[in-house]
Amino acid sequence: MFVVLFLLTAVSSRSFAQNPEAEPLDSLLIVLERRFSVVFSYADANIEGLFVTISFKDLSLDGFLRELEEQTNLRFKKIDSRYIAIQKNIPEVRISGTITDKSTGEKLAAAAVYSENNHVVSDENGFFSITVNRETDSVLTIRHVGYKPLTLEPGDWHSDTALYEMDPDIQVLKEVKLNYISRGIDKLHDGSLQLNVQNLGVLPGLSGPDILHVIQILPGIQSMNETVSEINTRGGTNDQNLVLWDGVKMYQTGHFFGLISAFNSSLIHKTTIIKNGTSASYDEGVSGTIDMQQQDYGVSDFECSAGLDMLAADLIAKIPVTGKLSLILGARHSINDIVKTPTYKSYYRRAFEHTEVMLTQPGTDTTVDRYHDFSFYDVSARLLYDISEKDKIRFSVLNNQNNIEYEERATIRDTVYTRESHLKQYNLLSSFSYARSWTDNHTTQWSAFVSNYYLDGSNVSISDNQYHLQENEVIDWGLKMESKNRISRTIELLGGYQFKEVGIRNRDNIRKPDYDRDVKDVLRIHALYAEAEFNELLRNVIVRTGLRTNWYAKFNRFSFEPRVVLNYRPGRHFALEVLAERKSQYTTQLIDFQTDFLGVEKRRWVLSNNGSVPLLYSQQVSAGVQYEGASFLASLEGYLKEVSGIITPSQGFQNQYQYVYSIGGYVARGVEMLVNKRFSRANTWVTCTLARNDYHFGEFTPSTFPNNLDVRHALSAGGSYTMGNLEVSGGFSYRTGRPFTRPAQDNLNERDEIVYEDPNSSRLKDFVRLDLSGKYTLEIRKVKGELAVSIWNLLNRRNVFNIYYQVNEDNEIEQITRHTLGITPNVSLRVLF
Repeated sequence: MFVVLFLLTAVSSRSFAQNPEAEPLDSLLIVLERRFSVVFSYADANIEGLFVTISFKDLSLDGFLRELEEQTNLRFKKIDSRYIAIQKNIPEVRISGTITDKSTGEKLAAAAVYSENNHVVSDENGFFSITVNRETDSVLTIRHVGYKPLTLEPGDWHSDTALYEMDPDIQVLKEVKLNYISRGIDKLHDGSLQLNVQNLGVLPGLSGPDILHVIQILPGIQSMNETVSEINTRGGTNDQNLVLWDGVKMYQTGHFFGLISAFNSSLIHKTTIIKNGTSASYDEGVSGTIDMQQQDYGVSDFECSAGLDMLAADLIAKIPVTGKLSLILGARHSINDIVKTPTYKSYYRRAFEHTEVMLTQPGTDTTVDRYHDFSFYDVSARLLYDISEKDKIRFSVLNNQNNIEYEERATIRDTVYTRESHLKQYNLLSSFSYARSWTDNHTTQWSAFVSNYYLDGSNVSISDNQYHLQENEVIDWGLKMESKNRISRTIELLGGYQFKEVGIRNRDNIRKPDYDRDVKDVLRIHALYAEAEFNELLRNVIVRTGLRTNWYAKFNRFSFEPRVVLNYRPGRHFALEVLAERKSQYTTQLIDFQTDFLGVEKRRWVLSNNGSVPLLYSQQVSAGVQYEGASFLASLEGYLKEVSGIITPSQGFQNQYQYVYSIGGYVARGVEMLVNKRFSRANTWVTCTLARNDYHFGEFTPSTFPNNLDVRHALSAGGSYTMGNLEVSGGFSYRTGRPFTRPAQDNLNERDEIVYEDPNSSRLKDFVRLDLSGKYTLEIRKVKGELAVSIWNLLNRRNVFNIYYQVNEDNEIEQITRHTLGITPNVSLRVLF
């Protein structure tokens, strides 16, 4: 064996000692395999006909491989110490550049850059860098909403940083009012507002971008009790808002039973807020629409971020599985099982004040011994698959849950009894869509969606030996097909069909007295809609008009709903707009008893039955004027809205109408004003709303009286200042008190009932709140960090959001007062890898 090795070595040495001559590569590989005890793996076609010339005989293995790579178009990759793979060297080149608006020079973020096998998205400075293959990639395409596609031939590719200018596409260009109140909030030509979380400035009282809290800074949108689950848009109740997550209706929008959003706002790419002039593609939402959409373009590089505040911890991962397939994952969970922070304690007191969770049973020594578990979580996933430049698939899923369990203890005849009560709130949403771009002007999208909401509560009373089980479940699923077609430079058409089936179940099971109610309702809705937008058909005029037709098969009833938007710019700085719409709604929330579901989540969803629960209808018209300068924005808008078909249990009356059933409506009218001034480092704003909101119930006396949500005046002022990596913000909020009803006398009547004054004839004290926030950003190598601090209600003012009266155990009238959050600090840290 040693002789054979000696001879082989001698042959090798002799062959390399000769004058260098070209020799076949496959022959040389055999020699190298024997000399260095390695094995080469390759396709015959890759080395066939290749010759090499080796000048030196005493090279190491790595030296031979480098020499071969220089002489051939091959790459030698070591798999391990023995095996070496030979691959054809792909002629790749890295293209970098900055994308700008050709007419204004503005740098364009989120522009999509495509090759045949790869794609990236430009960053906030318009910069991109992409690897292309000169053999397989014949063209490079750059796309951005509102701009004509830019096609680059190989001769236009530049390995160094170049400038790529895009032409605005007048056919799809939408006028945007930048910096509406804050960076990251824009106003569009159709009157809607668009929120971009990734670009959002620091706002008062918020340590992070909680979307459903952020939108409450907008004029006309507020929450009387400072929650995200009871947002009031121009005087409407929360159930009159259509809240969409990736195209799916959310029936549960809040964690902590309404105090924070039930989804991770950092995952939301774009949020559209509509108060009037809704597109015909939307259904329901007689008061407003909040449409949240996740990232819709693929991931080019792996990204990971983790966040922690004094309520929860979260993790987000963006994974480029292949060049065409991306995955975005997110998870968040409460941290109170590890540490109960001051923020958590403040939220807990606010969430469960005057509920079964915190009350002692009257007349007994029954107490809530401890709460075993309170938690919330949400997890989500989004899959993005670009089959080709023209065909795209999207799939999203979100699951969130709130849960509280507590133990009740009582001593009866020297015996200790314990019972456990609980309340669970669960939501599962999922959507699937396939979009096909037939041409640059024609796109069709098919989608399917499902939303499942489940509320389960059990209340066990030891003193009464009573058990009460309550359930509320919603299953909402449907199909949708939509087509967009730009038929000319100035006209764009939109049309589609939507089918929905909504099933709602309500169950009550009581022991002592025995009672069981289990009601299930199902409603199917077919809708056709069409819309046309005329952009610059007349000089400086944009018009969008649409019609949605809903067919309620169960009621044998049509609903015709026109929507109109008109925007006219008489000059460079001024804009006039007129918006109008008619909408219908077939789901609503009602309260049977204030103690339902432990008194925490009292509202339950019900379906319209075209009788005792009629369809809701709204009609609204608004008109406004805006002035925009280089760093100044002022707007004034007036509106008139009429809603019919509301029922008393949906309004949460806690007066003489609490147990009285009637059908009525309300009329809201008002004026919303905004002044926003921006400086080089600072931003200031003032908003003001003057409004009036009255009920009308024909069966009541008086038949017209103030709405429970009637706030006549609201004012907010705030500002932010940036110093390098530090941004601070402060804000002041004021509004007049909402109406409530006082007892007309101190004692009960002969039927042991409270006698009230006229409904909503008294007012709560004015609401005042001062908030502060600050955020510091830093970057260490490739790791970015954000540290934020916020103080909600800095003055610790005990604002009252509700007063009502009840009869206590001594048969006396007792006043119940509920307060908003006291001073509540929060600290958050987010790290991006």
